[in-house]
Amino acid sequence: MKDGYYLFIYSQIDQVYNILQLPCRHDQNMSVFLKNDTTVELICHLEFERFSGIKHHNIAFNNIEDCHYFLNKLLAPYNLTMDSFVGIYGTPGLMACNDDLSFSSIKDIEKISYHAISHLFSSLIMDTNMLYNEDILALAFDGGSDNVLDKDVDEKFLFCGAFSRKGVIEYFEISSPGAYWLYLSDYYGMPEGTLMALAYATTARSIEKFGPLSSYYKTSDRVKVLDEINIIIERIMSYSKEDEGKLLINWDDRFTDEECKISMVIKIIQELSIQNVFNTIDNIVEKHGINTKNTIIALSGGYALNCPTNTKIMNRYHFKEQKCVPCVNDGGLALGMGLYFFYKYMHSFTYKFKGAFYGYAEAVNIQSIVNKYSKYIADIEPESKKAALDIVQEPIIWIDGNAEIGPRALGHRSIIANPSKLEHKNLLNQYKKREWWRPVAPIILCEELNNWFSKAFDSPYMLNNFLIKKEKAEKVPAILHLDQSARVQSIKFIENPNLYNVIKDFQKITGIPIVCNTSLNDKGEPIINTIEQALNFALRKGIRVIYAYGTRICLKNHSLYNEDNFLKRDNDLFYKYRKDKTKILSEINPHKLPLFDLLLYFYNPTLQQFDIKNIQDVKKIHKVSEQIRKKSKNLKLFSYIEKCIENL
Repeated sequence: MKDGYYLFIYSQIDQVYNILQLPCRHDQNMSVFLKNDTTVELICHLEFERFSGIKHHNIAFNNIEDCHYFLNKLLAPYNLTMDSFVGIYGTPGLMACNDDLSFSSIKDIEKISYHAISHLFSSLIMDTNMLYNEDILALAFDGGSDNVLDKDVDEKFLFCGAFSRKGVIEYFEISSPGAYWLYLSDYYGMPEGTLMALAYATTARSIEKFGPLSSYYKTSDRVKVLDEINIIIERIMSYSKEDEGKLLINWDDRFTDEECKISMVIKIIQELSIQNVFNTIDNIVEKHGINTKNTIIALSGGYALNCPTNTKIMNRYHFKEQKCVPCVNDGGLALGMGLYFFYKYMHSFTYKFKGAFYGYAEAVNIQSIVNKYSKYIADIEPESKKAALDIVQEPIIWIDGNAEIGPRALGHRSIIANPSKLEHKNLLNQYKKREWWRPVAPIILCEELNNWFSKAFDSPYMLNNFLIKKEKAEKVPAILHLDQSARVQSIKFIENPNLYNVIKDFQKITGIPIVCNTSLNDKGEPIINTIEQALNFALRKGIRVIYAYGTRICLKNHSLYNEDNFLKRDNDLFYKYRKDKTKILSEINPHKLPLFDLLLYFYNPTLQQFDIKNIQDVKKIHKVSEQIRKKSKNLKLFSYIEKCIENL
């Protein structure tokens, strides 16, 4: 292998998908690595939504030229262009001679999807010293796979695990509860995180017993599993208050009837999800003779964002250590693609994931921003030390260094507040247009973790829930769920020295080594990248103080700011061709296949063996579509297609 820069891109270039705005790979992203002899270094990991402003960015590029234009803009702060790379991998059309897929696992691990293997490697290899000298059990619990490269993915296992004995890896398929949550999110029209928060917000609980859900290994398992979930949904959603004591307990009058019932459904699915995970790990531990106390657990996939599950795994099995990258969801797939590639071709190399802050590197020019927004700025203090005092009084915006990667703010693009004041939590939810019952996460000094939380361990990326100690609960009401747990981020000086020092100062003032932390973004907006975006947010929301790269900016004249929405980002590239959709549709669909059937055709690689420009094949596609709809008439399997049709 040549030394130099390598680029891995989890995206898609497809004119039809772009024109019709068909969801493709979601949470698209890219990773840049530098190889120098046997050392591999991650230079940056960039998630497209932060630049396009399209939440969970899932829109394909229309053409290669547009793709190059967008990626070159993202690469500019690193003095790189698309011409800088020894190799480019992951997205068809950009890979040149690598379109044979030899860089991937598709021909090497034939029974498991490449999507799953990429998830697996994102957390499996966080430190090669650990990889080559420890035993690691890696599990990729996800919701499904994409078919951009894996054309026969429906025949493969969608989720996988691996046991690495000092760098020698054995792969195996696993069941994943991730798909349960994708379905529930679609069914109720709420993000998985909101559903989880609602589950823990109400006291309402079903006392009926529901059997375990079937294992989900392949696409063919989906209908059976979702039928089982529908039985639970239909049963609990039929409850009423009159069933108190017979079918349910603790009906919660603070919430609507529907919210109480949804909360009960989610509690049941969460319990069944955790049991599914436990069954998986039990079988692996027994089959491979794993001593969990001497083994590191590495978790990835979208379901690894489920904090209670991650913590219960540690409490039950007592693994030596837990390892997860902050971008465990699809937003980290380019990272996993790269690490699999280097493991495959180098096998022995040196690499270390150094923390969450591999995101956007803003070219900082505070003065130019100050000049532009001068009528809204009351005062500026470079290198101010007042942050802790400000947090005692009111929520502040905190921007520092490169952006964090992953879906959660980890102290570089955050809104920070006082955990002892419930009114601060209420303000944060008001700023972000969230439900009143949504909890706010704490950041705690790592050395104080076990003084405040029970059975706690290092959780640098906010991927675990811990119970507050009883004697501490009344001191930090703003960070606690109803069950007295919190989604905790622990912080060390070496990881984030500036914010660590602020929390240390806050502790000196209040006796509390904790602050509230929530992501710096509005509803429907990706996490903010820049100072200007932060100023827009602050002026719209009435926030008085921003800390940007150490400079304290105090704002005024909020009422004079006329912008009602968050700042537009670079998304014209992805929408500008929609005006041509009628022409494109007539060209690709001359026999006027119904739009539902057409979209089903594009989403299903098996159907793509047919030619939609051949009338006989069109009839076959329509017949298959009718059969699928009839079989699945009571499921919301295709609601995303229906949404596409509405948008068109």
